[in-house]
Amino acid sequence: MDRGEKKLICFLLMGIIIGSSILIFKIKSEPKYDEALYEEVYSEYEEILAKENEMDSNEENAVKKDNTVYMNVNSKGQKYRVAGQINIPKIGVNYPIVYETSEEYLKIAPTKLFGPDINEPGNVCIVGHNYKNEQFFSRLSELESNDTINLLNNKGKRVSYLVYDKYEVPETDLSCTDQNTNGEREVTLITCTKKKSNRLVVKCRAIT
Repeated sequence: MDRGEKKLICFLLMGIIIGSSILIFKIKSEPKYDEALYEEVYSEYEEILAKENEMDSNEENAVKKDNTVYMNVNSKGQKYRVAGQINIPKIGVNYPIVYETSEEYLKIAPTKLFGPDINEPGNVCIVGHNYKNEQFFSRLSELESNDTINLLNNKGKRVSYLVYDKYEVPETDLSCTDQNTNGEREVTLITCTKKKSNRLVVKCRAIT
């Protein structure tokens, strides 16, 4: 084997090592919080709620009285819908809820994973990232029984819920999304644990 072949093999090995390191870093690193896009979503949502009774003829920007969600277009040309708003005074949570769950939407705000419209009978399941900067659901583990969660739907109706259970499950366990609530209104909040291997589940029931 001549010197040229040895150099080529060395370069290839270095490339493999560097490439593997980058891949491992990306897998283990925390997803990036899209603060600019969140601010845009939140400010627009607040403006819509403030003008709730001023109906716009454009269906994409109007607040409907039939629980239709908002359809918006951000500066990147992407469309997103908002299901409502979540407020948890104890841990400083106050965010719009994006109507659908995807990796991109989870970088903007908590998202609706499963269940009925906000504040309707059933079990509405809301997921949010556990960021190190305390955004979204990073402090969810601090909640205890009888702590209050407030949800605002697209009609402007606010309902308060009380925490009644908190536990961890493997990431493949979706039993917490079960819709058998006997007609009660429930909320299930879901996020990663600090070690990312399990999911933290917080169950809440509407105050009647």
